[in-house]
Amino acid sequence: MRKGFLITLLAFLALFLAACVGEDDSAVELDGPVLQTENLDGSVDFNGAVENTADFPVQSVYVVIFIKDSDGNALAVTSSLVEEGDTLDPSESFFFTASFDNLPPEAHSKEVQIYYDLVEE
Repeated sequence: MRKGFLITLLAFLALFLAACVGEDDSAVELDGPVLQTENLDGSVDFNGAVENTADFPVQSVYVVIFIKDSDGNALAVTSSLVEEGDTLDPSESFFFTASFDNLPPEAHSKEVQIYYDLVEE
């Protein structure tokens, strides 16, 4: 009886851990690399595209870019609303540009996060 209980408990724990470790898939993902362009006035643009990989439309898609130092601390942040007021249908892509007036000298890396709302029917 004890052996059966342990096997059941181990099976339950394995399923629980697998559910917790599973990836949290986003409906909107980057569609290729985010390219950095430095302008003559010192401003910096990040250009890229997002794609709706789900089978339902989304709206109010924001791309947020964090500039971080070598220790992973956020130094600057900017966001870009992708196609204001438009919905992003399944398999549809839109381009975005997120701009900074200038980058801090300690800038080491960037992190991109994407936020969106579901289209209410």
